[in-house]
Amino acid sequence: MTFLSTALLAGGSIIDLDGTILVQLGLFFVAYLILYTLVFKPMIALFAAREEAIDGAKEEARRLVAEADGLDADFQAKLDAVRAEAGSQRDALRKEGAQREAQILAEARAATDAELEAAEKKLDAEAARLRKELDAKIPELASEIASRLLARKVV
Repeated sequence: MTFLSTALLAGGSIIDLDGTILVQLGLFFVAYLILYTLVFKPMIALFAAREEAIDGAKEEARRLVAEADGLDADFQAKLDAVRAEAGSQRDALRKEGAQREAQILAEARAATDAELEAAEKKLDAEAARLRKELDAKIPELASEIASRLLARKVV
């Protein structure tokens, strides 16, 4: 700091402009050209290639997302068609099951009705046979009941 204050107080210039400035400018441009060709140009090319790769990857991702959306829509349409077909098949099977159930129930009712009718006929025949037997035994039973009531033998 003392050098700076001394130079300012002395009224002189800090930088002397003489012929060395041209040499320094020449060295600067030579260093710039060497650095530009060896460092800056490859770095700029590397950055540009990286940007292109990133843009390409983004575009590829957009394309893949659009393709996936299209495939998803196609899949959903096919899934809806399969669901509709499965629903119609399920309804057809339910209808067929209901028809088969009605048929089995009708067959069971017919068999049960036939068995009930046969049992009723058998019971009617048995009742008729028993009535005949009772009709034949009525006089004998009447005399036995009278004998017990009267406590003596009735003929």
